[in-house]
Amino acid sequence: MASAILKYIAKSGAKMLGFIGVSDGYGEGHYKEVGRLAPTLGLTVTTHEVYARADTSVTGQALKVMSTNPDAVFIASAGTPTVLPQQALRERGYTGKIFQTHGVASEEFIKLGGATVEGAIFAGETFIVAADLLAGDPFRHATEQFVTAYEAVNCQKPNMFAAHLWDVVALIGKAAPNALKTTKPGTPEFRAALRDELERGQNIYLNNGLSNMSKTDHNGYDERSAFLIKIEGGKFRLAK
Repeated sequence: MASAILKYIAKSGAKMLGFIGVSDGYGEGHYKEVGRLAPTLGLTVTTHEVYARADTSVTGQALKVMSTNPDAVFIASAGTPTVLPQQALRERGYTGKIFQTHGVASEEFIKLGGATVEGAIFAGETFIVAADLLAGDPFRHATEQFVTAYEAVNCQKPNMFAAHLWDVVALIGKAAPNALKTTKPGTPEFRAALRDELERGQNIYLNNGLSNMSKTDHNGYDERSAFLIKIEGGKFRLAK
């Protein structure tokens, strides 16, 4: 996700990039990736400002970032705390581009941020913008299967967290039949066989992306799973 959005930032013409992130593993993990990748893309990171998720103001951090005159700002946060830095930057007159992470992918972010989060761009999962994909796109098909099944049971639209759980079940559903051919559930041998089958899973389209696992890669995703998404008109839309 970090690689995809940083490449997009570099292609947008930005050279100087400000950074604000939460002071925990999520924010610092992104900063580590930004620090590693930015120089290879011609980007200079001008700041490393942090704030706690429970903070009620990040005005000081926003002003420090703005003082470095960045072409764009990258915010690494998740959940409702993502709104604060973007609000602070816009309310203090920052007019440059603001980029976020997939941690903003909830309706609460848009509801809380309102006009101040319009135009924010991030790399996120297919689930968020499946409706903007072509009708025959396999990513869209995977999400439509999930949404249809979820709404039939719950009579309401699902969120990203439910989509992630569905993906887990989908992966196990593909791996378990073969594992059951060689051993019995509840045994160490079955768990090992299930792991082996998960590692063989290739080109599995999910809400979270395209899964290709291996013995050395239990994440299974590459940049084909990172869709560029823009908040436009109060909605998540596929960035053009």
